[in-house]
Formats: sequence, C-alpha cells, structure tokens
Amino acid sequence: MRNKDKKQVILDFLNHMETKDIHLTLFGKFKDNSMWSKDNPQSSHRTMINIQFKVDRLNENDKDVEIDKWLLNT
Repeated sequence: MRNKDKKQVILDFLNHMETKDIHLTLFGKFKDNSMWSKDNPQSSHRTMINIQFKVDRLNENDKDVEIDKWLLNT
C-alpha cells in the first residue's frame, strides 16, 4: 500500500472516530494539574486541588503533518 493510500485510510478512521465524539488532542496541557490530601484528613485540614483544563484539538493540517511524519518513519 502506498503512503498516500495509508494516509487516506488513517484520515478516514480519524473522521469516523470524530463522528463518535472522539478527537485527537494535545496531552501536554495536563501536566500542571495537582492534588494534595491525606488518606484520612483531620476535620480541620483542607484538601487542595489545582485543576487547569485546556484542550487543544488538532486541526486538519496538524493531522496531515503528524501522519506524514509517521509515514516517513515506517
């Protein structure tokens, strides 16, 4: 199978997954999250949760670039 055909199969699969509300996102945005608490906190203690949530969905050009890079290395 030629790389052009492989790329089309991958893009078709990704489009199919998007119809099921499954999207490619950048995972690196989750590294700044943290949670601190004791297993059995005392009633006077606090539980601190730091949540920063940002999702960057890859656009069509991003997908093309990543697929092309992957196909070059296979």
